[in-house]
Amino acid sequence: MVWVSLGAVGGILAYRKLEELANESMNKGLVLTLMDAGTSARVFAAGVGEQVSKIRQSTQPTQPAQHDSLTP
Repeated sequence: MVWVSLGAVGGILAYRKLEELANESMNKGLVLTLMDAGTSARVFAAGVGEQVSKIRQSTQPTQPAQHDSLTP
């Protein structure tokens, strides 16, 4: 959960920084390129978050099976 949270925070900060750069470069014609980079960064961050969740779920220990005490 910690890694997912850190990834989300990193993604938000990266998005805000890219958004700021896009606003500054409106007159330079780089807006579309920066928006594409921001979208790519968000998609990447979401993918990493999903992979971390899958890894954490697969590494959680499973509980041993309960045996019925009435059967020999």
